[in-house]
Amino acid sequence: MYNTGTKSDNGIITEWYESDIVTDRKSRFQGRHVTINSADEIPNILSQLLQQNKNIKKTASHPHIIAWQTGTLVNDNKYINVNQGFQDNGEKGAGSRLLNQVLVNNNIFNVLVIITRWYGGNPIGSSRFRHVVNCGLMSLRKANKI
Repeated sequence: MYNTGTKSDNGIITEWYESDIVTDRKSRFQGRHVTINSADEIPNILSQLLQQNKNIKKTASHPHIIAWQTGTLVNDNKYINVNQGFQDNGEKGAGSRLLNQVLVNNNIFNVLVIITRWYGGNPIGSSRFRHVVNCGLMSLRKANKI
């Protein structure tokens, strides 16, 4: 299992691995990730994200575009009991790209990736998907996971 993000014994996240904020035509994107063992942890993690980052709750147009992949390592990078999923949070197609291009393509398990987008008022077309994926990758690179 990857040791990403820091949780206290009571499950409170004390450190997030965050990407830099990417800005394109006044829209901003930022990625984060934390370790998870089960998709059941996701609602609590998203709640913590919004509680710990009041600015996201107040100003982000898409507070949490997410993707996750969990599994049990059996040997030499082979996982069983794989569970994966995503949520677009209003940015149709972004979650599935995050799952496939970040987690699946890099064989990363037991991680939840969260992307926050602040819409800047100018449509940026398909560039938004590139920023979503790149912010997810940047977050993982900051923790030396890829």
